[in-house]
Amino acid sequence: MNNVIMATATGEEHGLVNTIPNSIPFNDFKHMSPANKLKLEKEKKEDSRVVKAEYMNSRGRHERLTKPYCRYAGDPIQTYHLIPGKVYELPMGFIKEVNDEDKKLPVRKDLVSVDGKSVNRDEQPLDRDQEGEWIHKLLPVGF
Repeated sequence: MNNVIMATATGEEHGLVNTIPNSIPFNDFKHMSPANKLKLEKEKKEDSRVVKAEYMNSRGRHERLTKPYCRYAGDPIQTYHLIPGKVYELPMGFIKEVNDEDKKLPVRKDLVSVDGKSVNRDEQPLDRDQEGEWIHKLLPVGF
């Protein structure tokens, strides 16, 4: 992985900004059945694969994402600070966490406006919940 510290012209560090050791040792999936152990070993290998991705934020270029990442016991705790429009080398497991479909913000019923914008043209409240939009997204740049 690229260990070069990245910074903007104003001095804002981004990318992998901090790594600390994990006090919990890796347990080699000892408590799992042989079938699940094999599956988790493959997942861990895939999740640790480093790929290039571009960070996008639906709220605009001023928003940032600062997120710690530690997927398995024994892995170091890494903190990433991402800026929209920049390309990063990230572990695949981190990308899966950020792009998780369950993290879309739903638009709840009875809302009249979101961030000052009407949810309906007639400015009436919503009669039922609607599927939300993503805020943070990592797009592939070659994986």
